[in-house]
Parts: sequence; structure tokens; C-alpha cells
Amino acid sequence: MAQQQAKTRQRRNVLSATESEKLKVQLNTNYSDDLLRIAKYFGKQPKAYDARVIDIDNNGVTIEWEWIDKNSETSNRQIEDMQFALRDFSGTSSVLQEISDLASEASTALGESQKPKLTRDKEALDAKNLVDFTFVPPGILSIIGVMMGIALLTYMSFISDVHPTLQFIRKLISQDACYYVFVAVMVIHFVEACVTYAACELIKTFQPRQMTTETQIKWTIGGLLFGVFCLHAFVSKLMRQFALAEAMPGPDSSRRSHQTQSHFL
Repeated sequence: MAQQQAKTRQRRNVLSATESEKLKVQLNTNYSDDLLRIAKYFGKQPKAYDARVIDIDNNGVTIEWEWIDKNSETSNRQIEDMQFALRDFSGTSSVLQEISDLASEASTALGESQKPKLTRDKEALDAKNLVDFTFVPPGILSIIGVMMGIALLTYMSFISDVHPTLQFIRKLISQDACYYVFVAVMVIHFVEACVTYAACELIKTFQPRQMTTETQIKWTIGGLLFGVFCLHAFVSKLMRQFALAEAMPGPDSSRRSHQTQSHFL
């Protein structure tokens, strides 16, 4: 009767019995259609109906569904179930995300154009709690100013006999001084790029949906070339994400106020 989807995934932590039961009720009450899509596609049973989560434990999430077998000699009503191993049991949100991914994959395979309700709700919640780290280039004036400044500084640092129109700069700042300023600017930009890369790597590790490798490369190169003129946007996004994270209720406060929160939270 039971079918098993055996996927080897590394799991972190486990939900408590109370959290598992609460999540099971939530899924069965609000996202039964999404569970049915999962049953039809992964269970290879297009006639399935009345899908529901029957268990959430250390082994994963078990979904059960019914279907009518008109060829059965005993009973037309058949019951099957399938267990889905999950990578991450660190919280309700992570489990919901993985089930959302399953529902999205099933929906696409079944040829449905609309996203599953769980996916839409999860995206709406992420939009409130997660900052978009899409690369924002500096303004055109900043780009022109920085590039001209670097070009001028490089020229003044390595050319001893400068153009007559720049002789007044040479009288104010010697070639050696220009060289030391050039080195300092390059070091600062390199450090800014390294810090940006590391920050993007952390974001990509803990919130991979917020930071792609392509975006990480863009922010890193932007920091290397334009320094603070590019990174002020990144720092603003990072500070806003910290503010949203601090504003989110902790587990204890969530339990005390669960009656006033959205059913998805």
C-alpha cells in the first residue's frame, strides 16, 4: 500500500511534537489542493483525491490520498501514502518551503499555469521579511566620476612628466604622494570587495533565495571598482534585513500571539 520516495538528504534538527501537529493541521486545512498535486504527480496517481498529511516526524512528511479503482474486486476505494524526506527541520518555515518546492514541481509537471497557494503565500511572506539583494549599480555621474578619478590618480602616480595642464596638481602633490594615495585607494577597494564577497556568501548560505552567485559577483566587482559609491546601496539593504530580522517575533512571542497572526505565520 505504501509507496516511499527515498531521497538521501541531510537533515538539521527536528520539530517538536506540538510544532509538527500544528503544521499538519495547517497544511491539511489551508493547502489540501497543493497536497493533492503532490499526490497526483509524485504518487503517479492522477485519479487521487482527498490528499492529507498524516505524519511529520524525523523521517520526513507522509502524505496520504484516496483514489477509486473501478477494477478492484473488493473495494473501489483505495488508500495510498508516500513519505518525503526533507533536508531541513530547523523550523516550520523551512519545512513549508520544501513542501512548497514539491508542490511547485508537481504543478509545473501537471501543466498548471498558476502557482500553488502555498508557494504564493510563502512568497508573500518572504517579500515582507526578506530584502531583495538585487544588484543596484551606482548612478552614471558616480561611475564617470570614479573612473575619471582612478584614471587621473593612476596617471599622476606613474607618469613623472605630466601634461602641462596638470602641472598645477603636480606642484600640490608629488608623484610619490600620488603613488601612496593610489596604493591606499586600491587596498581599500580590495578590502571592500572582500568584505562584500564574504557578506554575500553568508547571505547565500542562510538565504539562498536572496543571493545568487551572479548577484554576488556583481556586488563584489561593483565594490572593487566603485567602492563606497556602489556599496552604500548594499549596506542599506543589509541593515534593512537586520532590522526586519530583529522585528520578527521569536518562538515564545509567536506562541503567545498566534491567535492574532496570519494563518500562514
